[in-house]
This record gives sequence, C-alpha cells and structure tokens, in this order.
Amino acid sequence: MDKLEKIIINNRISFDTLEPDDEHLERLEAKLNNFNKNNNYSFAYFLKAASVTILITLSSLFIYNNLTSGNKKTLSNISPEYQDVETYYIAQINNRIDKINQINYHGNKKQKELFKKEFTESDSLYINLQKELKTNPNDERVINAIIHHYQMKIDVLNSILNHFNNVKQIKTNKNENTQV
Repeated sequence: MDKLEKIIINNRISFDTLEPDDEHLERLEAKLNNFNKNNNYSFAYFLKAASVTILITLSSLFIYNNLTSGNKKTLSNISPEYQDVETYYIAQINNRIDKINQINYHGNKKQKELFKKEFTESDSLYINLQKELKTNPNDERVINAIIHHYQMKIDVLNSILNHFNNVKQIKTNKNENTQV
C-alpha cells in the first residue's frame, strides 16, 4: 500500500464524522466567483460561435457547388439517359487512353507526342460544345454533336491503338526473322 492509502485507512473514522470548516466552503465559493469573473466566455458563447461558423461554412459550400455546377453544363445535367450515354463514352475513352499509355512504343516518339497533341486539341471543340449546351440545353443538334464528338474520339483512339499494335507486330516479326 502506498502512503496516502495508509493515512486514509488509519483515519477513516475522522473522515466519516468530521466535516470541513465553514470557511472552507466560503473560500471555495469565492474562488468559483473569481473564476467566473475572469472567464467572461460561457458555454453559450462558444455554442453561438460554433453555430455561426458551421452556418458560414455550409453556406459557402452550397454557393460554391451551385456556381461551379452551373458553369459546367454536360449531358448528365440534362437527363439520366444522357448521363448514362456520357458515362459510357467517357469510360470507353479513358480505357483506350490507358491502353495507349501502356504500350511501350520504341519507334518514333515524336509520332506518339503528335497523336497526344492532336487528341488534346480536339478538347477545344468539346469546350465550345459545352458552352453551346449551356446556352441551349435542349437543342438536339448540340446534344448530337457532343455524342458524335465522343464517338470520334473513340474512333481516333482505336486508330492510334491499331497503328501502335501494327508497328509493334511488325517489329516483333522483324526480330523473330533476324533471330532465326
């Protein structure tokens, strides 16, 4: 047992029968009053400050989301069917881009860079179509143009993939013929 525990056990009767002096309670009350005077901030003050902070944060997020989503008009904003179409085409485009990036092309690297440059330049057409869609959200011609743009991107990516695969196949055949 430690020293404090021994003192408590030996003086248990005194602890149970004796009460603290009246002065003790007065000193405690004076200290509490002094503490409250020094701390003007109460729990209610902190609760109000937290509420205002949360309100400002949520309002800012709401405004930000509305402003940014309003600037980007896509097919998915028009209807769920167009959202499915857009999601499909974007997935197909990303799939083909990943395949192109995985190909180890040892040939003319300038050609690969040219393909990438042409591909990114086609995005300027897409940006113009998005602007047109924002001004005319229900115009079937704009919607069809965006879908056609996605289809063209996929066709171009397929052509690039076929070209790289053909070059790779030709190099593989040359290597096999030289080894035999």
